[in-house]
Amino acid sequence: MKNIKRFKKHYIIGLLTLGSLLLAACENTEQSNEVKAEAANNDPDAKEIIVGTGNAYQPFVYLDENGQLTGYEKAVLDEVDQLLPQYKFKYESFEFKNILPALDAGKVDLAAHQYEINDERQKKYLFGKVGYTDYTSYVVVDKASGHDFQSLDDLAGHKVHTSTGSNFAYLLEQYNKKHDRKIDIVYGDGGNEILVKNLQNGTVDAALLTKYDVNKLNKQFNANLVTSGKPVNVSKTYYLYQKNNTKLQKDIDQALQKLIDNGKLAELSKKILGGDFTTS
Repeated sequence: MKNIKRFKKHYIIGLLTLGSLLLAACENTEQSNEVKAEAANNDPDAKEIIVGTGNAYQPFVYLDENGQLTGYEKAVLDEVDQLLPQYKFKYESFEFKNILPALDAGKVDLAAHQYEINDERQKKYLFGKVGYTDYTSYVVVDKASGHDFQSLDDLAGHKVHTSTGSNFAYLLEQYNKKHDRKIDIVYGDGGNEILVKNLQNGTVDAALLTKYDVNKLNKQFNANLVTSGKPVNVSKTYYLYQKNNTKLQKDIDQALQKLIDNGKLAELSKKILGGDFTTS
C-alpha cells in the first residue's frame, strides 16, 4: 500500500514537472521569436526604406500628443516591416500636398496616405497591386435635405463639396471634362465641421465620401448624413512607388497579402477605424 501511495506521489510530481518544462519551452519559443523579430528589425544589413506619409489625417496617420507618428497607416506598415527583415522602414511625415513631390524627388521610397488609383497618378507612379483599405465612393447628403441623387449625372447643376487634390475632386473634375452640363464643384479645405455644416444648411447639396467617412462624421458631429444611390466609384487604397521600384513593390504586396490572409489587416482596421473597412 505504501508503495502505491509513493508511486502516485512520484507520478503526480512527474506530471507537474513535465507541465512546467513544456510551459517553459513555449515561453522560451515565444521569447525567441520576439528576439528574432527584433533582431531582424535591427539588422544593420537591412536596407533602409523611407516612407513618405502625412501627419494630420486622423485616424489614418497623424501625430499623437508626444509628436509621434501613429494611426492606421503606421500600424499596417509596422506589421509589413516585421514581415520583411531585409528592410528597415523609416518615416518622414509631410503635409499631404508635399508627399508625392517628395516621391518625385527621390526623397522617399514609397508614399502612403490612402492613395487611390487614377489615370494621372498611374502615368507617373508604380502602384501596389494589393489594396489595404476599401475606398468606394458614394454621393452623400444630409437626410433632411430630401435630395435623392442616384449617380454623378444627377449632380449636374448642383453644388458638390470636395477637397483640393483629393480623389473625390478628381472624379468630379473628370466628369466635368466629359460632359457639357457641369457639376458645380465647391472646393473647401476648412475641415470636416465646415463640410457637415454646409451640407446641413444647404450651402452645398452633396459631397463624395466613403462609408467610413459617413460613419465617422455622424458620430463626431451628431449629424445625419446618408449615402444616396449606388457607388460612384469602387476603389481601394494602395502604396505608390517610383516606376522602377518593382522589387520593393512585390515584396510589400506579398507582406500585405499575408496580413489579409491571416486576418491581421482586418483586426487593425477594427481596432483603429472602428470596423472592418478593408473590404467593400
